[in-house]
Amino acid sequence: MVINLPNPGQITRRYMCSYVSPESLMPPLELISCAAIARDRHNLQVELIDAIAEKLTIIQTINRIKQFDPDFVLSLTGFECFEEDMDTMREIRAKFPEKIFGFFGHYATHFPEQTLKYSSVDYVILGEPELVLDTLLSNLNFGLVKSDLLLEGIAFFKDEEFVKIGSPSRIKDPNELPIPAYDLLPKNGKYYEPLFSNPYGMIQTMRGCPYQCNYCVKSYGSKLSQLTVERIIEEIRIWKTLFKVKSIRFIDDTFTLNKGRTIELCKAIISNQLNIEWACLSRTDNLDEELLVWMKNSGCKRIYFGMETGSQRMLDIYKKSVKLEEALQSLLLCRKVGIETAAFFMSGHPQEEESDFIETLAFAKAAKLNYASFNPLTPYPGTGLFDQLKHLIDFEIYPYKNRWKDSAIYDNFDSDKLRFYKGFYLRPRYWITNIMVFGKNFFQIWKLGIGMLRYLFWDKQFVISGLKGEKDK
Repeated sequence: MVINLPNPGQITRRYMCSYVSPESLMPPLELISCAAIARDRHNLQVELIDAIAEKLTIIQTINRIKQFDPDFVLSLTGFECFEEDMDTMREIRAKFPEKIFGFFGHYATHFPEQTLKYSSVDYVILGEPELVLDTLLSNLNFGLVKSDLLLEGIAFFKDEEFVKIGSPSRIKDPNELPIPAYDLLPKNGKYYEPLFSNPYGMIQTMRGCPYQCNYCVKSYGSKLSQLTVERIIEEIRIWKTLFKVKSIRFIDDTFTLNKGRTIELCKAIISNQLNIEWACLSRTDNLDEELLVWMKNSGCKRIYFGMETGSQRMLDIYKKSVKLEEALQSLLLCRKVGIETAAFFMSGHPQEEESDFIETLAFAKAAKLNYASFNPLTPYPGTGLFDQLKHLIDFEIYPYKNRWKDSAIYDNFDSDKLRFYKGFYLRPRYWITNIMVFGKNFFQIWKLGIGMLRYLFWDKQFVISGLKGEKDK
């Protein structure tokens, strides 16, 4: 059994990030990929409990576990919800002392001993989970005890002593993995994204990212591995068959990194008459007009960009390896071709200055973005920025705490966030240039607009739904 753990809020959990998402919810791809390993390679009966999508309480989740009566339960840890995940799993684990429980995730990989201690699970899988899970299940099927396990990339307690065997390793060819068990997902349209057609699906076609941005938690590391176009088309067909999806989100760190493969995929989507709209995350330096035209013709509605800042000085501090003028031209080129642009900006670096904010707001306006978000910078363990600035950060894994020691950073951010949204969204030119886009999504725009006005003028603590990016955690 695989479980997306319950939480009082609507949480999106992924290996490389987690965040509160009141107006969007992504399917737990990593969990259903692990489910496919258990089912396809070990002929095991597998069930998914997505307690977030199904809005289950801990008690309801426990009752579902009792009904299925699994031998092995696997879950994914979050980031800001890490402490809650530990407490929830410990409570669930106490009800099933005879079962075997496991965790994986970025924090579980970096803090395996603490994860084991505070959650009471039996195993922590390090790094990419599928092949380690495959070997672990084989070992357990043969009745091997912890002292005899024949695998690497796992951690556990043995006789109250912490044991870590090997280190995280990468899966060389993801095409060798079984297709994620999409059929285990709830069938009644639980997953959605703002301003996107429903029903909605999601596919990860590529793992890893070769860029060295120092703030970013990557999908398993720098080394790139990717699905073939044929495999991607097959997965799109499965989504359409099972859920009649009208839209697909490609969730790769940098979907357009391989231009040749991206164009080949666009041609395949067209030739197979899949008739879907889709979106992806990209860098501005991975795009040109030829690629964008193929993307548009195959159904690309929107590209998300982790711009982070409109200050060249801050981009260099973040090791983004992007030139502002080139980024601006790429964003304007998207608009020319007819693809919507949404950019994630962040603020809160101790070296940031007022001039950096002014340049960021000016850049967002000049780029003629359809949507922009402004979120706080949070350095996470496992990133270069965290290592560089950890003397300025108050971090503890449990009880979870990850804050700047200087509280003035948060006061400044709150002020800058308000200024950014007022400066970007409260412009007649913005509404005039986006009237066609908004007309196609009137009811969702109305709901988001009411939330924005509430934040700008009445309630500064209100969460602006749908404006938080994957890279922002």
